Amino acid sequence: MGGCFSSSFLGEDSEQVRPQTAKVISIHGDLREYYLPAFVSQVLQAEIASSSSSSSSSSWFLCNSDLLLYDEYIPALDSDVPLHADQIYFVLPKSKLQHRLTSSDMAALAVKASLALPNSSNKDRRRGKKARISPVLLVNPDHEHQGHNVVKISLDRKPKPQVQQRQPANPIVFSRSGSVRKFQKYTSRRAKLAVRSFKLRLTTIYEGTVL
Repeated sequence: MGGCFSSSFLGEDSEQVRPQTAKVISIHGDLREYYLPAFVSQVLQAEIASSSSSSSSSSWFLCNSDLLLYDEYIPALDSDVPLHADQIYFVLPKSKLQHRLTSSDMAALAVKASLALPNSSNKDRRRGKKARISPVLLVNPDHEHQGHNVVKISLDRKPKPQVQQRQPANPIVFSRSGSVRKFQKYTSRRAKLAVRSFKLRLTTIYEGTVL
């Protein structure tokens, strides 16, 4: 039935040696992760086992969120296609194959994924980890999808805080001539008075005036 598991059952030490997984949003909006290697057929079989309805795998299909194109038909993955690590997949009803993907459809998928992720990552939230799934519109697509607006649903995790390195009090700057200069702040009263005196000595020279 495939290597499906719930991320909430991972142990404390398993995160350090966590194997690569693929994320699948089920037909009911639940987030499931599959150990790799895994295939589309295994996902659909697991969906049947977890569903209380009498639907068969022929009623659903699996799609990769990276292949969703605005105003295009949703491409269904073949049963023998392997899943890839850190990719987001959706289990959708076959009726979705008959219609082009609209902006409202993309928004609905993004909301569905965003709701599924927090429900399966309570442990990550307790550890201070945050993640969200959001639709990303690429205005300038690559050559493969030239002429279309590519809409991707990406998994954005909270970036780690960057540690700023302490700057020296008098940083050394190398000029093009190879000389070394030290930047210092002239805060003395004498320096301020010198600048002020220089400004006062400036006079206006009118056009035609002979100096």
